[in-house]
Amino acid sequence: MLMKLALALVASATALAAPLGNEHVKRGGDLTAALKAADTAAERNQLLAATGNSSFMFDFANPPAAAVISTPPGKLISANPTTAPFLVDIDFSMAVVEVGPCGLILPHLHPRNEEFILVTQGEFVTQFIQETGAALITNDLKQWGATLFPRGSIHLEYNPTCSPSTFIAAFNGGDPGISFIAANFFSLEEQLVIANLGGETVVSGQDLATIEHAIPAGIAVGVQECLTKCGIKPNKKRSLVEALTS
Repeated sequence: MLMKLALALVASATALAAPLGNEHVKRGGDLTAALKAADTAAERNQLLAATGNSSFMFDFANPPAAAVISTPPGKLISANPTTAPFLVDIDFSMAVVEVGPCGLILPHLHPRNEEFILVTQGEFVTQFIQETGAALITNDLKQWGATLFPRGSIHLEYNPTCSPSTFIAAFNGGDPGISFIAANFFSLEEQLVIANLGGETVVSGQDLATIEHAIPAGIAVGVQECLTKCGIKPNKKRSLVEALTS
């Protein structure tokens, strides 16, 4: 889960000087709970150190099970305050995301953080629009290409190749949040959605139900050109919603 843990940094001579034993690690049930309850950065440092130097690292090649969501269309590994406790009270989180052939991470936004992505394998076509009146920005990122999605901007990532592609996503916070545009839009009151789409002469309630039912969850197979090239059946859903909303 991508969770920001906002903790007060209250300095005190006693807290800075007091040694912390392993019993403190179990306070609140686990290390993360203990870190959340700590009053100072020094106390958090000592809590982590008490469990060994490895508490200050995260291995994306061998991550903890709680950090991994793996499905047929891809995989997401997330380092955040829950899966990497040394990030508690740090405005940062990171994920490694693998997307299968022709995979499209549906248009979405992060309400609380910017997202910086770096392609480490394959290729991604990205688009974002920051706000009404702003320009639509499209880029084709090959390996080691990178781009920034501003906070709150609607954006997508599309793998136009016939092989898995991977990117790293870095956020300037532990809880960026995620909002999938189509799913959220069509969850609004039906008549208001119909009015927004031009009224009953354009789309009916039956049309709306059909559209809403067909919206993929999180990630879908991409454009027909890619499907044909890669021999993938159209309309096959390839969902990473568990990963992207956790």
